[in-house]
Amino acid sequence: MTSLLHELPLRTARATPANIAVRQRNEALNYGELAQRIDDFAAALLTLGLQRQERVAIFLPKQFETVIAMFGTAAAGGVFVPVNPVLKGSQVQHILSDCNVRVLVTSADRLNGLAEALPHCPDLRHIILVDTQGGTAPADVTLHHWPALLTASHPASHRVIDTDMAAILYTSGSTGKPKGVVLSHRNMVTGAHSVAQYLENTAQDRLLAVLPFSFDYGFSQLSTAFHVGASVVLMDYLFPRDIINMVTKAQITG
Repeated sequence: MTSLLHELPLRTARATPANIAVRQRNEALNYGELAQRIDDFAAALLTLGLQRQERVAIFLPKQFETVIAMFGTAAAGGVFVPVNPVLKGSQVQHILSDCNVRVLVTSADRLNGLAEALPHCPDLRHIILVDTQGGTAPADVTLHHWPALLTASHPASHRVIDTDMAAILYTSGSTGKPKGVVLSHRNMVTGAHSVAQYLENTAQDRLLAVLPFSFDYGFSQLSTAFHVGASVVLMDYLFPRDIINMVTKAQITG
């Protein structure tokens, strides 16, 4: 069993590259395509100068880029911080400042909503927008656009071991300010193995990802699927009927 989080989809890509890894609406990425994009994003972060264990925050709804950025950060030797997409600017500011986020991955629309918050995040140096254009960065922060950035060369990644930090997930903050929970590669891989084992997941499963990736069980819907080579259908929660319709339409098994 692999001991590093980003190796879960990469290992499956080597074994069954044509199998579907992630679905979003009417689009899909197979494991081979996902692995290549994870490698490309990791290379882009290293080209920007991301150091070992530096934090990369992802403030996006569920979409391909969200998945790629999280696993690509881990592959580069960084630490990903998934930010709940429903949070307001001041809440995002707290998270970015609290764990010294170096790179923020978001969209132009969301960036506009963070205009007053980001100048108070002193460690932030780069913003990567998933859009092809638009957006304005604060002073001393460099703005990049995803499509252009992913044409970078592929420098060597930082050395990663299983006890290294892989992610920081923040609590909901219901009894105070959100607090970061540090998770190692070993934590997350062991969790994926455990869940897949007791649910008896297989490569034939289609798992519906409804919970936010900023919550541990929401993220484990990804890691569990990648551990067994299953596919994940991305869906942001709307109404109960929408979930039922998607279960039928996408032939969801879990």
